Formats: sequence, structure tokens, C-alpha cells
Amino acid sequence: MKFIRREYDMGGNDHEDSEDSLEKRIFGAYDIFSPAELRLADALIKCHGDLARYSATELALEASVSKATTARFFQKLGYTDFRHARRQALQSRPWGSPLEALAELTEPLQGRGNLGRHVANDIHNLTQTAEEIPPQDLARATGILANARRILVVGFRNSHSLASYAFMVLNSIKPDVRLLGPNGLSSPEQIVGLGKDDAILAVGFRRRPHALPQLLETAGVRGANSVLIADSTARKTADLATVTLTCKNQGANLFDSYVSGLTILNFLCSSVALNIGDPAWARLSEIEDLHDAFGDLIQPEKSEPC
Repeated sequence: MKFIRREYDMGGNDHEDSEDSLEKRIFGAYDIFSPAELRLADALIKCHGDLARYSATELALEASVSKATTARFFQKLGYTDFRHARRQALQSRPWGSPLEALAELTEPLQGRGNLGRHVANDIHNLTQTAEEIPPQDLARATGILANARRILVVGFRNSHSLASYAFMVLNSIKPDVRLLGPNGLSSPEQIVGLGKDDAILAVGFRRRPHALPQLLETAGVRGANSVLIADSTARKTADLATVTLTCKNQGANLFDSYVSGLTILNFLCSSVALNIGDPAWARLSEIEDLHDAFGDLIQPEKSEPC
């Protein structure tokens, strides 16, 4: 079996940050750049728009362009000059690698590790996620998973933990749900026979490997629908999915937050169960009967009377 291979961004990351981010401006103006400006754009995309590491001269040398080209490039993007763009980049907190976040911390970690702030950040992520996901996208994702003959669940790196949770829940309400291993596409045997009656549930939060878009593209070519749970950086990967549910995941400190992703997966799987109806309840009941027969689960301990 052959996989469709394309060139994806370095590090497996797509890009789509805040409305005024450098990378979004670059993607929006990509078609009007000259050949020299395209080299400059590609150099910035490769380093994820991190202007903090460059001076104007260093950036021009990196892209093999003149200083004049560099100046025109940033003016086309709506900045006054390079310094204006760099100042804005420095004011925007980078997020992704924990090392990037660590480099930005100006206070001791103990001072920034306040639990209340951490919880408030997660609540903010949850609220924004709930407000921004269109109800019709949730309904479409529910229908895709409920009606699929077979569901393949996949997630890489940190996303694999969320994918494992989704697999456990879906497997309890629907037959023929499979979890692809962390090395997902190392073995074509895992997706052999994928077709129009099947569906992919992919969890793809930032720092995605190339294997994820390869899988989604292969699914599309074979007529299988796909549901992607991801953050807003999944710009190109999202284009390959049938429907994408975008979750806010910026962390309060060093690491990204996955609370909204887990919540959306929980809601989505519950919606799938309600959509399936009686067959889902029958499967759940049979599983509980088997647990009782095996006696494999620790029962809650009864509290002693006062």
C-alpha cells in the first residue's frame, strides 16, 4: 500500500495564530510576493515567525536577499518596518516548545505556578473553545463517527494520550473501533482496507509529525471521512480533514493545556452514544456484565457508620 506524500512544514507544525500574527500575515500575502520576498517568507515560516532571534541584517543574509527587499517585505505585511514587526513579535508570548516558554519567564517559576491562575487559564480555554466551535461542525462530526462501519483513532506525541481516552470511550459504545499505535503509519497493515464506510478520529495538537497529514490525506483519497481535534496551528492539516474541531490550548506556564481537547472528546463521544441509541446501551450493558463476571474491577469501599 502506498501513502500519498507531500511536503509539510518543518517540525510537522502548521500555522495559524492570532489575527495580527506575523505568520498569518505572511500566508495572507503569499501570492503577491516577488521571488526574493518568497525566500524571505519561507525563511520566516521555517523558524515559525520567531523574529526575536534575528536582526534585520541577519534575516536578509539568511534568506539571501537585500536589506531593501527586507524593508519592502515587512511594509507589504502592514508593518512600519522590521523593528515594528520584531517589537510585536517580542510582545507576543511564544508557545509550543517548553523551552520557548521557559526563555520568556521573567519571574521565578514558583511565582508563576499559582494554581488559581492555572485553573483560570483552563477555564478561559474552555470558554473560548465552546464559543468558537460551530454547532453544525459538532453535529457533522457526531454523524460521521456514529455512522462509520469502522473507526480508526490516532494521535501522536502528547495527543496519543487523548486519542487513547477517545478509543476507550468509543470502544465501549461501538464495535470495530481501533487505536493506531504511537508510530501509527510505520505499518500499512493498520489501515489496510480503509474505505468510504470508515472514519478517522485524529487528535493533532501542536508539534504534529508528518505522519498525521499523510494519514488524513490517504483517508480522503480512499473516500473515508475524518474528524480532527486540534489547536489553531493546524492550518494545513485541518484542510485535509472532513471536519475540524479547534480547541484552545495555550498553557498558563510551560506546557500546553489539553483540557479543552479532552472536554470536546468527552462531549463528542457522548453525542455519538446518544446518536447510536439502543445498540450503544446494549453494548455498555454487556461490558458491565462481563466486568461483573470477571470481577476485575475494585469496588468502592463502603464507609463505616459514624
